[in-house]
Amino acid sequence: MNSDYGSKVRRWLVVSASAALVLSAAATALHASEIQPPADPVSKAAFDALDRSCARCHQEGRLVGRDSPASDFGNILKLDEIGKNRALIVPGNPYGSYLFKRIVDREMPFDVMVEKKNAPSPNEADIKALEAWINSLAVQTATCETHKFVSNKDIVASIAADLDNLPRTRAAATRYLTLTHFTNICTDPEALKVYAQGAIKLVNSLSRSSDVVRLEMIDPEHSILRINLDDIGLKPSDWDLILANDPYAVQTDTQLTNVLESATGTKLPYVRADWFAFAASRPPLYNRLLGLAPSFRQLAQAEGVDVDDDIRRFLAKRAGFQKSGVSRNNRMIERHAIHNGYFWTSYDFAGNRQKQDLFEFPLGPGGPDGFDPDGGETIFSLSNGYQAYFLNNAKGESLDKGPTTIVQDKSRKDLAVTNGISCMGCHDQGMNPATDILRASVLGGRSFSKDVRDAVAALHPLPGVMDGVIEDDRKRFTGALIRAGLDPTLKLNGVEMINAFSKRFEDDVDAAQAAAELGLTKDEFAKAANDADRRFKPLLRRLDQGLVPRDQFEIVFKDLAKDITDDVPLEVAGVNDKDAAAKPESKGSLSVTSDRNSYRQGDTPRFTVLSNADCFLTLTNVDDKGEGTVLFPNKFQQHNRIKANAELQFPAADAPFQYRMKDKGFETVIGVCTERATDVDGIKHDFGKSAFTIVDNYTRSVARSIVIEAKNATGGAASPQKPVADAGREISRAAIKVEVR
Repeated sequence: MNSDYGSKVRRWLVVSASAALVLSAAATALHASEIQPPADPVSKAAFDALDRSCARCHQEGRLVGRDSPASDFGNILKLDEIGKNRALIVPGNPYGSYLFKRIVDREMPFDVMVEKKNAPSPNEADIKALEAWINSLAVQTATCETHKFVSNKDIVASIAADLDNLPRTRAAATRYLTLTHFTNICTDPEALKVYAQGAIKLVNSLSRSSDVVRLEMIDPEHSILRINLDDIGLKPSDWDLILANDPYAVQTDTQLTNVLESATGTKLPYVRADWFAFAASRPPLYNRLLGLAPSFRQLAQAEGVDVDDDIRRFLAKRAGFQKSGVSRNNRMIERHAIHNGYFWTSYDFAGNRQKQDLFEFPLGPGGPDGFDPDGGETIFSLSNGYQAYFLNNAKGESLDKGPTTIVQDKSRKDLAVTNGISCMGCHDQGMNPATDILRASVLGGRSFSKDVRDAVAALHPLPGVMDGVIEDDRKRFTGALIRAGLDPTLKLNGVEMINAFSKRFEDDVDAAQAAAELGLTKDEFAKAANDADRRFKPLLRRLDQGLVPRDQFEIVFKDLAKDITDDVPLEVAGVNDKDAAAKPESKGSLSVTSDRNSYRQGDTPRFTVLSNADCFLTLTNVDDKGEGTVLFPNKFQQHNRIKANAELQFPAADAPFQYRMKDKGFETVIGVCTERATDVDGIKHDFGKSAFTIVDNYTRSVARSIVIEAKNATGGAASPQKPVADAGREISRAAIKVEVR
């Protein structure tokens, strides 16, 4: 259909969208005014740098072109918060800080470096400002001395006491989710509030019961949540499936463990709430616990929906539009009534040509006037008023993730819409408003037959009617949250509560976090680390000097717990599917450690470098004045390719040179790995002139190479200097800071 009226409708949509953006911008300005820049000049310079290049994607209240913060990170301008977050910032160590590394590794700003958009990008002054701010945080270390440490034995004792106060019949199905390792490191109370509510929201989102589960804490620290399997329609076998897939499931060495097992019938009636929030909010565990059908047709049948019959009888309600929050092309949403409330599904497309164009083929799916979808998403209400989610391909088969050519979740690094977790983030308030433009487009002309126009009129309610339907469904969902004692509007820096909690779990691990997860105090962990088996020494040294990716820490957790604590790893017998939970994303990882944390002048240090992938390594020492000395490659070792999982010792025992600590102060040793042999950080080697390459100002060299690459990425003015790397190049970076006395 190419009628003038249809063209006018599409132009009207653009104008209306522009007006909506103006209103949205006004509302955003109100939120933005609440963000106050810091007073001191060092922090203010960093604030300005982040505001210019990063806030548009990562600051709630200043987002541009997105509804939620990218990567579930929405507080980049709250320097007091991010400065205390070791997963983002390592005080005094810019090149070891995740936020700084993402910039100098050309991964951020994503819209400039990857999407090739012409938008502000950090310049040399910005990068120096961020470096100075992170260095200024060297003495600002968080303390948790006033908090009463709660050990694993204390957790068991609290649960045992709670079970003793419950009726025996009630205790059998009682289970617990723990946040104790967060309270033990004095996590911000507002964040803890979000995490606790997110955990209970997820529990209710997995329920097949008509009752809601309310937020109940059993301990003085408000770190142990009580739930009951009977209240959510889960069976003991479901709990066994959870335990069998829990990489942190260990039994504490106390006689009360037998009391818990006797009362509940399970060897371990509690799991960590953060792991549960991650694993149970995404496939395959999400699908398994909800009992989702393997196909859309079977799902509809299970919910009592006859999709084809509802369409034939004009009982379905539809809205069609050109784009939505996740769909890249045409999209049609369709509502069916079910005994629990509603069953919304969508028809999504990989393009807008031929039968992918709703405005040319407004009926269907299928038939002479019908569209042919490439997939769909379904949201349906559970008996308790919460929502469940389902993704399918063109054949109706269940999908764990939607193809990014059809739908995208811009809060995810891989942009993939993941069933469960992505939907929870997008629909945190329930059903989103939708403005149908298909009805007006079809009925406004005579390009279609009367039968087609009548069918569209019957299936597509007038805008006011559809608004009312969506609002009623939204209230059903938010009302269910309120009945559980939850705040429907509660977020953490603009991020929906389950997504925020899941993201916190995925953060890299430092020594304080590792100790808390093992149920040890900082001092207990340090002592245990000294006595640990040799095979754990590299990991423990990395934790002491920096961060370890979550997936790597998770792999060794049970073995480490067995070695340095009295806890016993739990193995659940009789569960066939021990791979029913998602694993944390595997990150390209590089680690640099030293044999000591401090040295005296003249000492000969030994550095150990380990990469989980084959790569080309550049190892540079940067002094307090910013001057860099490239340690590797050098005149004697010009071939710098290293093998995966093979430790590189520098200097090697047979090296034809010695490396000594020269001046008092702090030295930063930076390792950079690339998948291709290429210049790194603007460094040029000439081993004919010098055995070791000297970089007069390391950060200036890095900053200038980034600016050059940003210009090339966005089609800026050509630079006489060749860019040092390609945008999107695989790269990993690690850095440690040592003292010379």
